[in-house]
Amino acid sequence: MSSVSLHPPRPQLDVITIKPDVILAVVALGGLLFVPVLRSAGALIFLACGSALVARRLQFHIQLSLKYCYILALPIFCLLSSVWSEYPALTFRFSLQLMATVGIAISIASAVSARVFCQTLFGLYSLAMLASLLFGDVRNDTGAWLGIYGSKNALAGAAATYVIICAAQVLDGSASSRYRLLAGVGLMGGLVLLLLAQSLSALLIVPPSLLILFLLLVLYRLSPLQQVTVMIFAALASIFVMLLVVIFSDALFAMMLETTGKDVTLTGRTELWRIAVDLIAERPFFGRGYQAFWVKGHGAAEVLWHTFGIESRSGFNFHNTYLSNAVEIGLAGVALQIIILYGAAIAAFIWALRTRSAEASLLFVLVMMVVMVSFVEVPIFFQFSLRSVIVICVFVFALRGLSNAR
Repeated sequence: MSSVSLHPPRPQLDVITIKPDVILAVVALGGLLFVPVLRSAGALIFLACGSALVARRLQFHIQLSLKYCYILALPIFCLLSSVWSEYPALTFRFSLQLMATVGIAISIASAVSARVFCQTLFGLYSLAMLASLLFGDVRNDTGAWLGIYGSKNALAGAAATYVIICAAQVLDGSASSRYRLLAGVGLMGGLVLLLLAQSLSALLIVPPSLLILFLLLVLYRLSPLQQVTVMIFAALASIFVMLLVVIFSDALFAMMLETTGKDVTLTGRTELWRIAVDLIAERPFFGRGYQAFWVKGHGAAEVLWHTFGIESRSGFNFHNTYLSNAVEIGLAGVALQIIILYGAAIAAFIWALRTRSAEASLLFVLVMMVVMVSFVEVPIFFQFSLRSVIVICVFVFALRGLSNAR
């Protein structure tokens, strides 16, 4: 006997799932990216959304803090430096802000997937680059594009990062064709902004970053034994190149100066590095306290500002992450920073080889960009820094990915 249903089947409806954790993470990252425009409001957005993200699952995030205590060891050490800091109140405040930044970064990496994180970076950087094209400023003297950042170097650094993000999205075989086409358009726009910014250092960082990305794609197609062989060959080739650089350093240095138009001090960098080494020798292990050197009224900082013509007496450093941070938190603090930065790079590289995923490849290259820049600039390890958040998130993502792979 057949049965007849009195209730006709309902039509299928598309359901959009809204995840509060993801929204909070995206808005928090957006606040950091647009700090040049929003200023203190951008940092406040990051703190508010990050705190809300932590508060939603407080017990879980407390467990995360214990799990990743070696990452939090850095801000804790900076906080302890308030004891011997020449400006303890400033060190204490900035250390708390750094701790909040690191803690929220760990929470973001635990709340969203690596793929969502990469797509978020692509979307947010796309908005920033579009705003820089439409509403950005231009320097009157050189014609260099400043974008929404108010600085050609800041715009060039963001544009270089955006170019790598877009290139990785274009090469992502699992993404839709429309998404990859959009990334291709973004790639061209990022290159235009990179050229308009007229920053040689940012231009020089893009080719090796793209090369690393393509080399990863080559390694993915090889067997484990072939991967080891290629890496050994690459290491030997790198050593050979470094030996050539040392042997022909004078000729290469002269050619670089002629090409870039810089003076023999690399716009004062070599002199700054010499001064930093002398300052480190005075307090080698613990330094002067976190962010307790470049303070208005501090004698040594005032002399350097006057010598190098920094009238604003802000936004200046020793143009080397390791030397600059060793002045403030000593060799002990720099060792903690090296563990985080190079630990993130190594873990992300192993993660990329094991999973062969597009997000692992991109995140590894982003960390390597920071590593390359760290020898001539100070891009990370300060509060409300998007690059610092990215490095910490990559470390957590890589550790999670390796754990899941096992």
